Amino acid sequence: MNDVAGTVEHDEVDMFTMVVLRRRIEAVIRNMINTLFRTGRSGVLNTAMDFSCSVTDSEFRTVSTALGLPVHVGAIDLIPKAIAKKFGDDQHPGDCFANNSAYHGNTHCGDFTLCAPVFLDGEVIFYAIARAHLGDIGFPTPTTYGPLSRDIYEEGLKLPCVRIQRNYVDVQEVIDICQANIRAPNQFYGDYLATLAAVRTGEIGMQQICRQYGVARVRKFLAQFQEYAKTMAIAAIRKLPAGRVTREARYDSETDLYPEGIPIRVTIDVDPEEGMITVDLMNNVDNLPLGINLSEATMRATCYTAVLTVLGPDVPRSTGAYNRIRILSREGAAIGRPKFPAATSCATTNLTQLLGPMVRSAFADLRKGLGSACGTLGMPASCAVVSGQDDRRNGERFINQIIMGFWGGPGLQGHDGWFTHGGSGSMGALWQSSIEIVEQQQPVLVEALEIIEDSGGAGEWCGAPGAYCIFRSRTDGIRYTGNAAGHDFPPFGVAGGLDGSQNDVLWEGRDGARHTLANSFDIILNKDEKLVSKGSGGGGYGNPLDRNPDLVARDVQEGWVSPARARQTFGVVLQCDGFKYHADHAATGRLRADISARVPVPLKAYV
Repeated sequence: MNDVAGTVEHDEVDMFTMVVLRRRIEAVIRNMINTLFRTGRSGVLNTAMDFSCSVTDSEFRTVSTALGLPVHVGAIDLIPKAIAKKFGDDQHPGDCFANNSAYHGNTHCGDFTLCAPVFLDGEVIFYAIARAHLGDIGFPTPTTYGPLSRDIYEEGLKLPCVRIQRNYVDVQEVIDICQANIRAPNQFYGDYLATLAAVRTGEIGMQQICRQYGVARVRKFLAQFQEYAKTMAIAAIRKLPAGRVTREARYDSETDLYPEGIPIRVTIDVDPEEGMITVDLMNNVDNLPLGINLSEATMRATCYTAVLTVLGPDVPRSTGAYNRIRILSREGAAIGRPKFPAATSCATTNLTQLLGPMVRSAFADLRKGLGSACGTLGMPASCAVVSGQDDRRNGERFINQIIMGFWGGPGLQGHDGWFTHGGSGSMGALWQSSIEIVEQQQPVLVEALEIIEDSGGAGEWCGAPGAYCIFRSRTDGIRYTGNAAGHDFPPFGVAGGLDGSQNDVLWEGRDGARHTLANSFDIILNKDEKLVSKGSGGGGYGNPLDRNPDLVARDVQEGWVSPARARQTFGVVLQCDGFKYHADHAATGRLRADISARVPVPLKAYV
């Protein structure tokens, strides 16, 4: 039955219609994603898919955040909330608002976010949102990451929730300001149009659903669905043991304030009876004079995502479930809510990629079998922002972030680390760029992209390996900037698992000599000079001596683990028939018993 929008009251929405409406809304979001992917101008959008799309209702509730990057969509409701707070009733059909301000609900300045109120019969019923990571937003250096930025004024152009379209027509002054501050203005405008197209696709799709089913029925569905998500979350929490766990880890420091590493502290409190999980971040250090402070959006999204991975795949990634996670944070904390004018340009990567594993690993302390180890930290040099002039295209200026070799997933109970997991902000959702496309998009040759042997953290379930990658400049003046991490404090293992390998960044001159670079690097390389990346492996989960010997033999066969490490760390005796490795189970049992007698706790060093 098709109702006239908003005129018919409904009782409970039946289960069949609930499923249909949920999938219809997810289909709208997929259409938004496909639109942006097919029309994005930058390689980081049309190759790596570093963007996300979503919708919320007029009460800022999400139905599904499972289709985008976790750090992008977990707290995407803050975007329409910022519009409502700033503009109130001054929202009209055909409006679209731009936002890249961490102080107005955005993730970080590099995520260019568009949001359009969706009207039907003169009333806002939904908001359509598209968030696209750009390679340049007007920084002093060509990047959208400023790990060494001392405050917000060193982080380029800010769009603090401004109207960029009125009545479906661009507000040209805003477009002009953007193009005047961005190094590749035509590339930016192409990406803007792609992001806008995604938003308008979402607008049309949600209007069609409301016209077909009626606004009243859709609103009833939304209320029921949030209650369903809440019920599912409570049921999952009640399966967990009650308890309180505190964890502390260190993050590579680039400030004299913390020469021994930046401390990160997390406490989780599981209350099955109440059906509530509390994540307490109050005991963290103040905002740092660096660009790695978290924004409220990335802090909340990271906590929600980390807890939901423990609650399982059946719990909907929506507002109803998120409301069963209580986050305690304070303004002015590096792991919390930033106090103006703290810099946040790396809020989607560096500390975010440690906070997520910290929350998940706390559950492993609560009960073995829960949570996970730590995955890649920071962005390896193989994910550098590359810029310059392309001699193949008459000196045309270019800027793009490459996403390649972003590996090193964490081990977890029952599973080795996901190979292309990357950091906890993306959790495998980013596409990895192909060598051929990278070489087409910028004057760079990819000389190597290989697995680093023995780089994954050993465990009953191993961390995924890191990547060895070499970029060679094909012309002079190619600039590489990056924000790596995990050199001093590599991804940690849990439940007896070992740490992954450290991250290293180097540059190689024409003479073949290699020189170590800092985590936060900004270097210009001329023709035939090279950027060398050695990415971290993920941490392991569980005692390596408990790993299935046949899996160790497979890893050696694949070149992920060396025969020496198989014996020394995993206690596995191998036989090789000349073509294939096999585990000698009887000899392995004797060796493991001997190792356990001599070393009751697994070695904590990277072998």
